[in-house]
Formats: sequence, structure tokens, C-alpha cells
Amino acid sequence: MAILALLGLLLAGCATGRLDATKPIGEEARDIDGLMRLSGWMAVGVGIFVAAAVAVIIVKFRAKPTDDPDDLPPQIHGNRKAELTWTLIPTAMLVFLTIYTLPTVFALASEGDGRTIKVEGQQWWWQFSYDLDEDGHYDIVTANDLVIQTGEEVNLEIHSNDVIHSFWIPQLNGKKDAVPGRIHEWRISSDEPGIFYGECVEFCGLSHANMQMRTIVLTPADFDRWVQEQLAGKEAAQAAPAEESPEAAGAALFETHCISCHVVDGAYESAAGGNANLLAGIAPNLTNLMSRTAFAGALYETYQTGPDGEYLRNPDGSLKLNLAELREWVRNAPDMKPARADNQQGMLDFSEVLTDQDLDNLMAYLQTLGSEPVLPATNAGAG
Repeated sequence: MAILALLGLLLAGCATGRLDATKPIGEEARDIDGLMRLSGWMAVGVGIFVAAAVAVIIVKFRAKPTDDPDDLPPQIHGNRKAELTWTLIPTAMLVFLTIYTLPTVFALASEGDGRTIKVEGQQWWWQFSYDLDEDGHYDIVTANDLVIQTGEEVNLEIHSNDVIHSFWIPQLNGKKDAVPGRIHEWRISSDEPGIFYGECVEFCGLSHANMQMRTIVLTPADFDRWVQEQLAGKEAAQAAPAEESPEAAGAALFETHCISCHVVDGAYESAAGGNANLLAGIAPNLTNLMSRTAFAGALYETYQTGPDGEYLRNPDGSLKLNLAELREWVRNAPDMKPARADNQQGMLDFSEVLTDQDLDNLMAYLQTLGSEPVLPATNAGAG
């Protein structure tokens, strides 16, 4: 049984997943990876040396039948040569690691030459705000998806609206805490387009393990297209749906049940300015909901994916919406993601409030909020 248990642990360690710090992509992640590998191999060398020394001592100085059990082995207390040896060697190794590490520590703390994005930790999701013209007004506010372009060192201003969280996209950089009342500066970059996944790594409550996020890295041309589509989505959200349509009925339901917490720019802004009925005073801005690859703290995919993570498409080329899970999320969110709605943490349960027809109408309205996401070429999906 012990062998089987050890084998199970070994096999569990071989699992692959979305979070993989051993395959760094960003410059900052590569720097951290280099430090970890150097210190790791030094630790392996020390471990091998100590294990070999212990083995030699066990064999060479083992008790013999002719030994007097009352005799003590020779004592080396005060042996200057031995004491200097086991003091200076570890000291030299630590000094070497310090000299090698300090430049990277200061480099990681420096500011990049790219744009600045505000990052806010919530129970239990992440919000990202873009001030495109640096006039103090955020032009794009999104959730779960942090979108950047290749070749740009993006500066992050990280803080929290409730408790302590920690932001970590392992393939792009290390961990940085999000602390209420403080701003922690960080930066990320990538020379490769793709989708890179992350987690909150500071225990922050009931759904801490479900507080995920992702960074979508686009080429400069695709990033500019994403920006334009986000701005266009804000304009489109202000248009009223056609009268007596499912979308109009859904918009009315949204105004009745959702705007105390959620914002749709230019249309439903009752929750703007921190007036939402939540502990943190805020819920995800839904202006461009359909442009996001995930919802519910990035726990669920907005669009259907195949076994290899590729996005699936309809015959007309559009992405296949994950309508079933989105509909169930609106109906009974706490059943899909642990929350404490009674303590104003997480989305409410509407299963006893909304009828099936109400849910259909809400789904029709939500699908009007934004266009499909701009995807990296490697994740664009197949027909």
C-alpha cells in the first residue's frame, strides 16, 4: 500500500495543467525561472554531498565487534580547520546567490515603458481598467481577461477592494499581493501571443480556489482591433433593443434585478461609483460581456472549447456560446461557485425569482453586450 501511495503521488506530480511556472514566456518570468533553477541545482548539489558524507560516515565509523562500548569517538570541538570549512562554504554560496539575485530583484521592481493598467482584486474575481489617453478616466473596464499586446512591458497597479489577494500569472511574472488601501506596482510582458492563465494565490475566503484570471496576449494589430471593438461595444450598449423583442424584455429584467450591482456603460449605471449592494461595493462591468473568454471569476468558459482547448465554431464561423452554463450561472450562481450572498459576497440565487422565459430573455439581452473576443492566432479555434 505504501508503494502504491508513493506511486500515486509520483504520477500526480506528472500532471500537466494551465498553470506551469516551468515554462516561462515573459522576460520577468524567465528571470525568476533562472534564479530558481540556479538555487535549485545548488540545493541538489548540497543534498548529494551531505547524503554521500552521511553514507561514508555510516560505513567508515560504524561500530565494530572489537570496539569498547564505553569509548567515545575522537572529539573535534575547537578544530579550527573543520569549523572554518563548514562555515565558510555555506557563507560563500549564500553570498554568491545574493550577488546573483539582487540585480534581478531590482529589475523586477522597476517600471516598464508601456501602458499602465489598474488591477483590482475582489471576492472572487479580478477587474482590469484601461485609461487609454491617460486623462484620469478609464475608457475600458473588463473582468477576468487582462488583454495586452506583444512586445510591451505593461505596468500593473494592483490593489484590493476587500481582503488581501495575490495576483499570479506564472508564465509572465511572479506573485504580487493585492492589499486594501495600498497600490503594489508590477509589470508583465510577452513576446509571444497566446492565453496565459493565473490564480489568486493568497487565501481570500470561500471561493479562493475559484478566483482565476487569464492574460490574453495579442499582436499589436489585434490589440488595436480589440480596443476599437471595446469602445464600439460601449456605444452599442447605449442603443435600446427593438420594442417587444426578447432582448427588450431581457433589458427590462436586467434593470429590475441586476443594476444594483452591475454596470453597462451608457445604459445601466446604477452601480457606478461604488453604490453596488456588495461588500466590495462593485460587481463586474458587463458592457462587453460577450468579448470575454470567461465568466464567474474565469471559472467557466464563455465559449465552448474542444479537448485541446481550441475554441469551437458554428457553421457560419462564429464562436459557439457556452449558453447552458451562462444561463445556469444567472439562474443560480451560488450552486456553480461557492459564495456567501447572505453576507453580500458573491452573486445571488435567482432560481426562485426568474422563470425559464425570463432566463431566455436575459440571455438574449446579454448576447447584445459586445462582440466576440479577439483571440490570439494560436487559440482562434477551428470550424
